[in-house]
Amino acid sequence: MKDYFFNLLAFDYWTNVRLMESMQAAVDIPQRAKDLFNHLIATTRVWRSRMVGEMQDVEVWEKFEEQHWPELLDHNYQLMTSFLEQLQEEDLQRKIRYYNTKGVAYETVISDILTHLIVHSGYHQGQIVSLTKPFFSTDPDLMYITYTREQK
Repeated sequence: MKDYFFNLLAFDYWTNVRLMESMQAAVDIPQRAKDLFNHLIATTRVWRSRMVGEMQDVEVWEKFEEQHWPELLDHNYQLMTSFLEQLQEEDLQRKIRYYNTKGVAYETVISDILTHLIVHSGYHQGQIVSLTKPFFSTDPDLMYITYTREQK
């Protein structure tokens, strides 16, 4: 199961890099698209902080400078893969207690949090592509099947 999540994290990184490169190559893109991309970067850090029991170091709608996006994506990927490497298979079913941004307490299994991160990312990536489509010369291909073909 860990291998499955390593693959999903690598896919998420791949899609985010492709989307970022398309956004940075565009002449101009809507601020909302940039805000959503910043949100993707920030929420990965927020969820990782929750899973390891650390105070979050960013807000969920953090404003990052575009020129820092590549290093932030790399950093997030390293944080998440390092976290997953340290887990035992059975840890994927361990419940994490955390508070959401409104202060409400929850308990969620690590595998569900990891799944949420990937689905959440795909949701917002779709929104970003929809917002930025008129500004791209070619839409970025963010499909999982393309990712698997390129990994062969």
